[in-house]
Amino acid sequence: MVNKLTKTGLIIASISIAVFSCKKDEPKVAECTTTSTTPTDNCITDQVLDGSRGPCGETLTITPQYSESVSGTTRTITSNSIPSHMVGKFGGGMGSLNPNAISAQSETYNVTTTPSAASSFTALLSTIGMGPNVGPQYSFGVLKNGVELDPVAAEPFPHTSRMDPNVNWAWNLEALNVNLGLDCNSAHVQPTGKYHYHGSPTLYLQSLSISTTAMTLIGYAADGFPIYYKYAYSTANDNSSAVVSMTSSYKLKSGKRGGDGITAPCDVYNGIYSNDYEYVSGHGTLDEANGRTGVTPEYPSGTYYYVITDEFPSIPRYFRGTPSADFKIGPP
Repeated sequence: MVNKLTKTGLIIASISIAVFSCKKDEPKVAECTTTSTTPTDNCITDQVLDGSRGPCGETLTITPQYSESVSGTTRTITSNSIPSHMVGKFGGGMGSLNPNAISAQSETYNVTTTPSAASSFTALLSTIGMGPNVGPQYSFGVLKNGVELDPVAAEPFPHTSRMDPNVNWAWNLEALNVNLGLDCNSAHVQPTGKYHYHGSPTLYLQSLSISTTAMTLIGYAADGFPIYYKYAYSTANDNSSAVVSMTSSYKLKSGKRGGDGITAPCDVYNGIYSNDYEYVSGHGTLDEANGRTGVTPEYPSGTYYYVITDEFPSIPRYFRGTPSADFKIGPP
């Protein structure tokens, strides 16, 4: 696996200049520069950027490849990471969402068919420490079209370089709420050419003709637990109960971040950082990993399962079980 590296622009409102960061192994382009500022006494920084999605007007000429098989207690998925739906314009030039062209990959994922809950959640993003043990550690899973779910950006405060030992990973930009060049599927392309989703994959879901009255299995997480989209039984263990929309238990924090604008961001919680949100048990129908335990059409005896929601976090940021090493993000 390779690092998930992106480019971002950030508005520093205190003196109204733009800050851009280039990741270590992303091709350098002219607009990637770094500028530091001193915040005002009011410490107004890091305003919400345009989080809108680019259009999906491109039809790929590469044939999608996906296979899934089970041997013993191992489910093996192979894919070239090419979706069958339309995508945004990538690869540089006028209207391109980022300079990286989509190319076929050769991916093999092995996950267990007998997953079990671990004693604690495992985070996709490690925020404490230095070196390869801090920053994005895992992608989340793979959909049944072979495209990876990789929600965590590699954009720690103050957005200079993830290799800087002084960056603060506790404050990582939220890919869904800033301008990271996502297309209408909340997806973009790594420097390796790998297309991947940061949020709800719009056109893939449309291709499935998702029913609002049934549960729809759309993929598997790295720990082997299944992934469904949005709809599930209102009573978790009763498959005769009504199917309803599941809701996240995360909400935007109130007040201000409390940072100094130099070592940590300040200003009000506005969603530009993943850490601007907090988990509140019972606020929605799902747990901290955007999942729950119950019966599903594929697991009539019950299982833990994840749900992709339209609201934050969309794709879960924690594993309930033990993730497969095939989803590990390698060190820089």
